Amino acid sequence: MGINPITLSGNWDEGFALDNHVISSIPIGEDVYGHMQFDTTRSEMGELLFHFKYRNKYDNLQPIISLAKPFLMGWNALEIINSVLPVPSATDRLYQPAFEIAREIANIMGVVYFETVLQKISPVKAKDLAANQKQLISGTIVKTQEAKKKHDMLLVDDLYQTGSTLTECVNVLRQDPNIGKIYVLTMTKTKR
Repeated sequence: MGINPITLSGNWDEGFALDNHVISSIPIGEDVYGHMQFDTTRSEMGELLFHFKYRNKYDNLQPIISLAKPFLMGWNALEIINSVLPVPSATDRLYQPAFEIAREIANIMGVVYFETVLQKISPVKAKDLAANQKQLISGTIVKTQEAKKKHDMLLVDDLYQTGSTLTECVNVLRQDPNIGKIYVLTMTKTKR
């Protein structure tokens, strides 16, 4: 099936989501606890990511990377990239999906991977905020170290929902005079 890249607009130089997360989601009724249930069809990347992120199916990492690799190899902007950073997570997990994906992408590109440059210092999740509360994400991401030399970087996340966390990461990174171009890549995007 492959992927269907989607341009992501923001304060970064260029960005893409490799596909939509969900293709369709149809309500099918409430469960015994009164929670609405859905018949959900995800894209190929969405299905892999869903099980990787929410069902601890670590074996999905390599199929995710295999789907992403042709896009990575053809994205001209990445020819200038010399570092890859993951978007920090507000949720503690057995493993951090964005970190695992970003590390693999850095390996493919043959560039440096920095896991601890950005840190989330608040449990606030952008996806949980109403549209008029997005300013609350400001100040929740900090940079733990300054770049020692010029870097053009790729910022990697697993799932793009509102873009608020990515925007805050880029705002923080742009304060460093040694940060040049910033590109963004997410595996999937919600339809919000």
